[in-house]
Amino acid sequence: MREEQITTLFAEALGLRDIAPDDNFFDLGGHSLLASKLVRRIRAQFGVRIPLRRFYQAPTVSAVVRELDRLSA
Repeated sequence: MREEQITTLFAEALGLRDIAPDDNFFDLGGHSLLASKLVRRIRAQFGVRIPLRRFYQAPTVSAVVRELDRLSA
């Protein structure tokens, strides 16, 4: 379920329809401003703060889900 929600947030941020779990946010056209907005939306929706630096290190849906799981544990 989290993966679907994160995929939707990625798609909305990038203005795309199809995002695969391992697609790189930056390879799909994302940039620093969009990344900041996406991280804020993730925090608002899930109540978990993912450091922007961490998002840059792992900018895929799968990696964000793993990070949310790790930070929520």
